Amino acid sequence: MEYWCRVTVDGVPRLGLRREEQILIHEGDLFAKPKPTGQQVSVDEAEWLAPVEPRQFLGLWNNLHEAMVKGGNQLPVFPLYFPKLPGCLNRHLADISPPKGFADKVIFEAELGVVIGRECFQPSRDSIDDYIFGYTCVNDVTAAEPLLEDKEFTQWSRAKSFPGFGPVGPWIARGIDPDELQVQAFLDGEKKQDYPVSDMIFSPRDAVWRIAGEIVLYPGDVISCGTSVGACFMKPGQKIEVRIPGLGSLLNRYSV
Repeated sequence: MEYWCRVTVDGVPRLGLRREEQILIHEGDLFAKPKPTGQQVSVDEAEWLAPVEPRQFLGLWNNLHEAMVKGGNQLPVFPLYFPKLPGCLNRHLADISPPKGFADKVIFEAELGVVIGRECFQPSRDSIDDYIFGYTCVNDVTAAEPLLEDKEFTQWSRAKSFPGFGPVGPWIARGIDPDELQVQAFLDGEKKQDYPVSDMIFSPRDAVWRIAGEIVLYPGDVISCGTSVGACFMKPGQKIEVRIPGLGSLLNRYSV
């Protein structure tokens, strides 16, 4: 298994490959066999960046059976996705700050993210793993008030695209089976979410295959696979951790 990340070294963004408690710095393109430089940084001292800068950052809604039943929603026939605009991208250990006026009702959503590794359009179902680079932790932060502000149009993209509302990372895990993973969320250490990827209506691979059947996906694009029950509002100063055992842990603080 490999864990790829991006960190800042001497003020410059660099690629890194985590090996135990060290990050081995690489140069080149993440998706074209980057080469080690011989430089390394301690994990404890790393200045993290989001592991990719997606051209397209997509999120899924109503993709967990348990949440669907609790919400009284219908079983979707196709992945229900929305764009999180690239400006929302955030990193491990950074603050999440809401825009003025929406601080009281901002929700965390612990999710598994799929990172695309090759340009992908209308792939065969059997070849989908060839287009997936790996998997990462995502917090699909949502401002609840603007989401339903207009009764005629649910504003998914607006509610989920404020600056800092897309923490991703701290790294991308390769060589892992996503279907066996468990997604958890801890708010100030208290477990709030704990659900299996196997409860997804569209599995990570199936979601990629179906979405790529209609639009082009590019290297570095992220598809966040949706969340389940237990997501709730955050209060100023609270720490929110998205933890996926065997993959990683994404930690941020809610700061107003």
